[in-house]
Amino acid sequence: VVVTPSTVGIAQAAGITVELADTRTSTLEEVYDTYESQFSTTILFNQQAANMAHTTDFAIFSRAFALYDSELTLPLAQRALERLDNISMVLGWASEVDFVTSTSRHGHQVLCSDSNSNNPVYMNFAPPRSAEAGRRSALAMEPESTECSVDASDEKHTVAFMFTDGDSITWDLGNFVNPNYDWWSSDSRGKVPIAWTFQPALQELHPYFLDWVLSSASPNDRLLVGPSGAGYSYLDQYPSSEARQRFANWTADNVARVQSLTPPGSRPMLNMINQIQVGNYTDAIEAEVVADPEAAPTAVLVDEYEALTIKGDAWYISLGDGTERSNTVVTSRRHCLSTTFGDVTPDQLVETLNSSPTNPTSTDGYSVIGVEVWSYGVSDIAGIVERLDPTKTRVVSIDEYFACLKQNALG
Repeated sequence: VVVTPSTVGIAQAAGITVELADTRTSTLEEVYDTYESQFSTTILFNQQAANMAHTTDFAIFSRAFALYDSELTLPLAQRALERLDNISMVLGWASEVDFVTSTSRHGHQVLCSDSNSNNPVYMNFAPPRSAEAGRRSALAMEPESTECSVDASDEKHTVAFMFTDGDSITWDLGNFVNPNYDWWSSDSRGKVPIAWTFQPALQELHPYFLDWVLSSASPNDRLLVGPSGAGYSYLDQYPSSEARQRFANWTADNVARVQSLTPPGSRPMLNMINQIQVGNYTDAIEAEVVADPEAAPTAVLVDEYEALTIKGDAWYISLGDGTERSNTVVTSRRHCLSTTFGDVTPDQLVETLNSSPTNPTSTDGYSVIGVEVWSYGVSDIAGIVERLDPTKTRVVSIDEYFACLKQNALG
């Protein structure tokens, strides 16, 4: 039990009288040296002191060591990362690219959680027992059976909209459902097809909330994985192919668990991943992720930090020496709506899509539009769709988007 000067009286009143250590003058290095063996080997907190008020309960609950290093590159941070077991979770938030890069280079992943409270409580709530009988019992990947509703003679530009940042449980368990924001509680939700990136680890962190989201999804809502799987990471920065395969299996296990918990009558999370990489994309890295057909996603939507090289193109990921192809399609957003890194405004996007190629047998006839949640909301997407020319464009769900892409363009 951690006791501060202001809570000494409470501890004593509860019968806690033995003082094991006074760490008020200790450095983080001294604390780590003394108690290293007692800290968790699966969870690490990298959290600014101001935000520890929100997440201290989880750090104590999980016996995690907590520090703050904006880049996780200082010697103490490196020691803490090296001590963790494979596929461990680093919670908190810091300087995004540097923070996630350091975590990835040790084969771990980040869970953005800088202002969450009560996670130990949420983790011990199961979904409503009344629905348990109807749930899928097998931990096996749910097949995506969506079909393309048109053939190659229907010449329109095919469009899908995808929200970013669903890996963040700060957002998922925060303003995601706040009626004052234009997201899940928006009056416009359900009017047009939207793909929502989402955190599959919520099956463990807050299964009751996950149950509610799956139950309340409209016919036009789709949940997909990421970024970049069951945790935010850069697979091109992972230390080895074995580490990448472990992460792929970890993600697949989480997605399968989410699918097994899907309430009766609800649509499962799609086995599609929005993945972020630091460098330019190559099939060689991704082939290691999709090598196991039991764990492979049906599609990977890649975002690259340094420069966008895919630019909406699409193909089946090659395996081995390139002579064999996987069943996983890789593509990327063609355009992005964001006030910080977007390439178009809403007006420009409408004009661009209305004049885009309409040949469904070419990948040029397809566009995924990434939508940064911190910049735009559901009503913004609905407003854009209303202005698109229905004789030249067709807006579909992300699963039908890939079904049409495979059927008509990729063969």
